[in-house]
Amino acid sequence: MRRAIRASRRGARDATRREFCALALAGVAFPFATLARATLRSELPREVAGVALPRSAVAVRAAQFARRSCPQFLFNHCMRTFLFGALELQRQKITFNEDDAFVAAALHDLGLLPEFASRSQSFEVDGANAAEKFARQAAFSSADAAVVWHSVALHDTRAAFTKHSGPEALLVSFGAGSDVDGPGLDSADQRKQMEEIVQAFPRLQFKRQFTELLVAQCQRKPLSQRGTWLEGLCRQTAPAAWTDSVPAEIAAAPFAE
Repeated sequence: MRRAIRASRRGARDATRREFCALALAGVAFPFATLARATLRSELPREVAGVALPRSAVAVRAAQFARRSCPQFLFNHCMRTFLFGALELQRQKITFNEDDAFVAAALHDLGLLPEFASRSQSFEVDGANAAEKFARQAAFSSADAAVVWHSVALHDTRAAFTKHSGPEALLVSFGAGSDVDGPGLDSADQRKQMEEIVQAFPRLQFKRQFTELLVAQCQRKPLSQRGTWLEGLCRQTAPAAWTDSVPAEIAAAPFAE
């Protein structure tokens, strides 16, 4: 009887060990992921220039994904994009979905990185596809994932397009343009806001490093940027690739006249 009880206790202890090991193995990544999210929350400021950075789980995941994927200067640009864009929409008293806008801003330049690039599409479309994939994996609705896609795909097009594509697209477009070309500085308050944003997310030789990233895109696939913001740069960078012209395309059409 005692032998049976001891055997039963040993079996229970062994089962407990197996369950503990299984749980530990299954959850190996969990504490690290939790720690990473907590670390990122503590690293990202809660508010910059009067703009609160979203603290939702999906926003933290998007920032974490952007930081892991992008060089630091590009990650900082993406954060400044959200802040500059949010400030402008505040001035215009336009409301927006914070998570949709933040995910799009955080991921809007992924298409400039070779690991997210397709063989022939523009960096805007490649980035939009990568951001939409992230959004869907984060359980965004189809409508919200589409908002993210359009906000990234149209972020450097003319304002007439982004104005008709929703406030989130307007935010990313204005924010990215402000960080690349410079924001409006019509008052001391706007200058102070710009200084606070740059202090929170330093530029890190952004002009030089971002230009090099754009030139590299044009060297890899110059024709992908036809009709985009980068077409002029790509024509300068790889002139031999641009062998056709609008008159030649019209003349080549299979019609007699």
